[in-house]
Amino acid sequence: MKTTKHSKKRIKERLGLSKNLTDKLAKKALEEGITHKETTGRLNKYITGLYFYNKKANNIRIYNQKVYIFYNQKLITVHDLPTNLKKIEQDI
Repeated sequence: MKTTKHSKKRIKERLGLSKNLTDKLAKKALEEGITHKETTGRLNKYITGLYFYNKKANNIRIYNQKVYIFYNQKLITVHDLPTNLKKIEQDI
């Protein structure tokens, strides 16, 4: 599991975790996160939009109310899940 400098910065900024924990968190998000295929409705539409916006992204996971964008096994960035979609994520 690899993480980019950008993803380490975003994890520190958005989750308040140290840069040393980014690889562990990325691995957990990749293994346990909700895949694009598992989503429906508004959540699916949001993830599809992120997929087309991030041209390199080929693997997007939702884990613990955050969206993790991967290119193969490399974490590119992390986004907050919009407030109106957090309830939907909890129901999946």
